[in-house]
Amino acid sequence: MVAAAAVIRHGRVLAARRSYPARLAGQWELPGGKLDRGESAEAACVREVREELDCGVRVVDRLLGDLVLGSGWVMQVFQCVLTEGEPVPHEHDAIRWLGPEELAEVPWLPADLPLLPVLRERLLDGERLPGGNVGGAVRVGTTVRRPTGPWTPAVHALLAYLRDAGLDRVPQVLGRDARGREVLSWLPGETLDPDAGIAEPSLLAEAMAWLRRYHDVVAGFRPDPTLPWRSSVAPLAQGQIVCHHDFAPYNWAADSGRLSGVLDWDVAGPGRPLDDVAFAAWNSVPLYRDIGVPPAAERLRFICGAYGADPVAVLDAVDWRIAGAVERIRAGAEAGDPGMRNLLATGVADRVARQSASFRARLPALRRQL
Repeated sequence: MVAAAAVIRHGRVLAARRSYPARLAGQWELPGGKLDRGESAEAACVREVREELDCGVRVVDRLLGDLVLGSGWVMQVFQCVLTEGEPVPHEHDAIRWLGPEELAEVPWLPADLPLLPVLRERLLDGERLPGGNVGGAVRVGTTVRRPTGPWTPAVHALLAYLRDAGLDRVPQVLGRDARGREVLSWLPGETLDPDAGIAEPSLLAEAMAWLRRYHDVVAGFRPDPTLPWRSSVAPLAQGQIVCHHDFAPYNWAADSGRLSGVLDWDVAGPGRPLDDVAFAAWNSVPLYRDIGVPPAAERLRFICGAYGADPVAVLDAVDWRIAGAVERIRAGAEAGDPGMRNLLATGVADRVARQSASFRARLPALRRQL
């Protein structure tokens, strides 16, 4: 019996290049080896990876059934995750992390070739990204894969325009994968859950200053009026731009406290610049829950100062903006949009409607404080 470890991280698998014997040198394989007497295949995976690559792994799952290698040998393959250290080759002369589209770039040992179709599908599953309720975004190496829809061509045209205009912290469109999903560049950093804490002032200021730059840049964008957006099929009206429409801490990638990316552009579409500012205030003051009137007013002033907006005008726009978001979720779900159906099924629309009612009760006091 031979055990092999498919060590998968971020939708890529660890492959190692043989340096001996001479007839196998230069060919690639999954790390692994023969079982010791009385040893389980799972234990052999862990031991062999430690011996060959000086790192720790944990077995997660059996990848597929027994592979008959000939001469009486059988191989069992297990999906593993890295638990300790970084792999360093000791019995191989090179290692690589390979994504699903890169598996064919290296010459594999004949024994490992039957694994590749199963392995490719497992890698395409990717690593689910945290946050968000629409669902479907996964990381594969340095890319993000997301389901597409009728709105995708319009969003891709927007992202291409922003890239050509030199706006930073925006994902780049890289194409589509074997499952028909859009492939975007992965932006490093962590997102913030507003329910778990509020963004630091430095990140808030940087995010709102970026939003102002985005609005200034996108003001020159004239999208093809025949391309639909996720929540609109109408062309830009007077005073409208293409808003992000989901500009909130859960869509800000932050690296060491600095804004490193703005994510999730799939609900972008026509709107007023004030719509994005109001939505940011709702989620980052935050206004959807009661943090006290004076602190809320102070953070709203701070946000609006960083963007360059009148806080009273932003406050007055919040209720309309959030009511519109609830309507769009329900209308999208009724029209069959799977993402909007998921938001409705998980109670997001009902929760936001309740939060909006609570906000309206606090609104007079907030306006007086401002």
